[in-house]
Amino acid sequence: MRITALCGGLGGARFALALAQRGLEDRATLITNVADDWIVDGLLVCPDTDAVLYALGGRLDEERGWGIRGDEFLPSPAGATGWFNLGVQDRAHHVRRTKLLADGADLAGVTAVLAREAGTDARVLPASLSPRGSVIVTDAGISAFQEWLVRDHAAPAVRDVRWPGPRTPSPGVLAAIAEADIVVLTSSSPVASLEPTLELDGVREALAARRGAGRPVALISPVVTTPPELQRDRRRHHARAALLACRGVAHEPIAVAEHFADLLTHVVLDPADADLAPALPSHVVGSVAPIVAQDAPSRAALVQACIATARANGAV
Repeated sequence: MRITALCGGLGGARFALALAQRGLEDRATLITNVADDWIVDGLLVCPDTDAVLYALGGRLDEERGWGIRGDEFLPSPAGATGWFNLGVQDRAHHVRRTKLLADGADLAGVTAVLAREAGTDARVLPASLSPRGSVIVTDAGISAFQEWLVRDHAAPAVRDVRWPGPRTPSPGVLAAIAEADIVVLTSSSPVASLEPTLELDGVREALAARRGAGRPVALISPVVTTPPELQRDRRRHHARAALLACRGVAHEPIAVAEHFADLLTHVVLDPADADLAPALPSHVVGSVAPIVAQDAPSRAALVQACIATARANGAV
């Protein structure tokens, strides 16, 4: 089975962990969002790509949802971006990437090297080779995504999100979408993590062509109606909802499914939202699996739901 997934940070990392647990990483192409990429102290930081790489390498700090488990945080050096602190191991990873880029490799080639060094057989492919950072238009002015999310704690009201720059996908992205037995939109922020990749030239068209041919495109719902208990999850909830609001989309599973309905054949809902399945768009088939897959049984169930979707459509 060939699996292609559009990945943000934590949602993409969780799906990558689930694939690795099932021994399917060597059959996966994980297309990672680059709109969160950010220069910190002269180093290129790729938060969503790195979350996936760290997950596949068994190093992701799952409690924080980013960075390396057990990393050491030192006081920021003079002149550093103090509000965007990096752990010692995390910083070394970014130094490695930045040096490889300076030596002439492109972002896809560098990411492939980092994936091999992480010990994974998965193909981790940045969505684009060109800088394409999110621009957040707020009541307080215009900010880069990390400024709004980290420095400003997602407090300024969002009016729009834009992605200036080239819209060219990385070589291999469109083929990975066309040739997969199933394409999965992971449970990542719809606006911050999925839309930037969908807006690249040919990506929406490739997904719509799959849907038109009855070939599976599944969204793992990024929204669960159960209120988050932990403060870090409440912060993610707030940021995701604020970005959806600027698109006129409610922070609800069905509303998000409708937002992407022209691309989808299936939606995976959390068990807490199983009773919402009849409200999905009429052409979309619903299934149920734990969305916040934080333990081995939940991850297995999530991947199994995707495999069952592919098999039901005769893809494998």
